[in-house]
Amino acid sequence: MELGMSPWTSADEPMDALDVAVLGELRSAYAQADPVPADLVDRVRFALALENIDVEILRLREELDLVTGVRGEEQCRTITFDSERLTIMIRLSTSGDDGVRIDGWLAPPRVHAVEVRTVSGALTSPVDDDGRFVVEPVPRGMAQIVVNLPGEAGLGSGRTVVTPSIVV
Repeated sequence: MELGMSPWTSADEPMDALDVAVLGELRSAYAQADPVPADLVDRVRFALALENIDVEILRLREELDLVTGVRGEEQCRTITFDSERLTIMIRLSTSGDDGVRIDGWLAPPRVHAVEVRTVSGALTSPVDDDGRFVVEPVPRGMAQIVVNLPGEAGLGSGRTVVTPSIVV
């Protein structure tokens, strides 16, 4: 006899009302014990929406939360991502009620365009000679930074480097 089978049920028989009721109870138990996050579908679609599948994913290296302020509290987060080719450090700070300001630095510093992908759409920013960029306002929610690195001389097109999705 197979695991979970009653002695009076055959595996070849169609499901009946009792089977449906038992499965419904099991589903309810799982929903209470470990519910599916409300935004799971959006997060999965967001992560899969990369146009170029040949990408290099940066690793989260460090995250630091800071609370400072003389005239009220300002909250900011500093996050560092790195890979073999690139390091990105970003500072997230509040930008009004509905947004976040991203101050970022690329190392090595080369002039690139940086794209911040959000559920609301993509925002772009130029990167200066020192590797610095600013994107503001970024809507609160999930975001991902995308950098298209130029190709090396004679080696063809460059590579796309992306951060994991973060909540800003």
